Amino acid sequence: MIGRVLALWVVLQGCDGDDPASVHEISSWEEAQDAWRRRDIDAYRVWMSVDPSTQDGRLATSRAAQADALYRRGLALLAQDDPAARDAFRQGLAIAPMNPALYLPLARTYRDLGIDSRSSEYYAKYLAALPEAPDAALARQELAAIDPELASVFEAHRITPPPAPTTPRFLVFGSGAAAGLLVAAAALLFVWARRGRGVSLGRLVTQSPELHPAVAYLIGSLRHELLKHRIGAVGDALALLEGGRGTPEQRAFLRARLYGGQPLLDAWKGHLRSFERALGFRLDVRKDPMFRRADRAITTIAKLENRLEEPSASSLGPLRDAHASLRDFDRELSALSGDLVRTVLTEALLRQIADEVKSEYTPGQVEVAETSFAAPSEALEVEVFRVDLVLILKNVVRNAILAMADTSTTRRLAVEVESAIEPTGEEVVHISVRDTSPQPLTTADLHDGRRVDRGLGLVTAALARYDGSIAVGKGPPPFEKSVTIRFFRALGEGGEPA
Repeated sequence: MIGRVLALWVVLQGCDGDDPASVHEISSWEEAQDAWRRRDIDAYRVWMSVDPSTQDGRLATSRAAQADALYRRGLALLAQDDPAARDAFRQGLAIAPMNPALYLPLARTYRDLGIDSRSSEYYAKYLAALPEAPDAALARQELAAIDPELASVFEAHRITPPPAPTTPRFLVFGSGAAAGLLVAAAALLFVWARRGRGVSLGRLVTQSPELHPAVAYLIGSLRHELLKHRIGAVGDALALLEGGRGTPEQRAFLRARLYGGQPLLDAWKGHLRSFERALGFRLDVRKDPMFRRADRAITTIAKLENRLEEPSASSLGPLRDAHASLRDFDRELSALSGDLVRTVLTEALLRQIADEVKSEYTPGQVEVAETSFAAPSEALEVEVFRVDLVLILKNVVRNAILAMADTSTTRRLAVEVESAIEPTGEEVVHISVRDTSPQPLTTADLHDGRRVDRGLGLVTAALARYDGSIAVGKGPPPFEKSVTIRFFRALGEGGEPA
């Protein structure tokens, strides 16, 4: 995104507000959709500049209103720190770009939640997009209270608004717009460069399901290589030292496990660097209470190395406390990683997936007359990363929509979830995607790379990772076929598998 901002700014730097070459006709519907799909910084302005007297303009206005309602709902949920806010925002993003005027309430909501990094980002976006808005001066003051350095960027680059259009038929892109984009580029680069101002790991995984596989791997490595292999030796050492038992050889062996090889602090910092390299500026372990406690415990154990030659109460007490703290840290990581590999199947999630796929097609390209969803009232969880589940279902839904493109019958789509008991006694979850296309498709086709597109090939590959399966059957009227995915149901609470 930052690269696009800079590239656009370079182009606009050569524009002059009085040059006729800087005057362009109102955007076409295709241009508006293209800007929206690319998440351009100017997408909302381009979207709303589609001539409202045309059919496309009326559609753009209608979709903007639908998206705005979802964005505002997301804001209300976010203010309550409700995870459902993410779904509302995603549904909005699947319909139309966000009005930059909402960046300010977003910034204030994140500020009130104590997430200063996200708050600063949205203050910057608001001031870059609407530098002369009535609330801009107050926004600069509020930004200065949480991030004086970033606020100074906007104070140092106060800009003059671009000239007003002379007729509704034209938009002016002049030196004011170029200066505005300069500020946007400077501010966004400033935010990007300030790594280490992210959020805690728990909040990050709530906000970014796409990071779950990477986080699960990082946690697994930390727990196995450090907490189990090296810190696990502390418990045995304590049992021997406090009881006055054990031979000198046994004590030497346990001490070598704890302090031998790579220094303990270096090993710990190496794992922290792995988190930072993989997750970048989005994670700040300094803001994570459990990482701070673990850091203090690791530091305590490292400092006790020489004092354990002749252990005493003054050294064993801190060692015992540090060990207990790291055991708590391990349990917290275990619970967190266990929840990552679980996804709750709700009607809201199914609807979001279908809506995002349908938004990929321009109006009139593939119109689905009716879409229905059904999910049990009880929460059904499957042990699948959310990002993988979304990939699987999107590809199956996309295939169903494309299959109906050439049919003359009424296009209907249904996504349903139900649970069942296998003869073995295991409980499974079936996710069925049904369509009204008479186009033939068999289960064998799904496993034949020559017969299906790359999307369904990805589905079969992803399912193999989770011991899942996919099958094609006859759908109940009025549906012609039903593609059903099966996963084993996750029972009990997250954490260590049984």
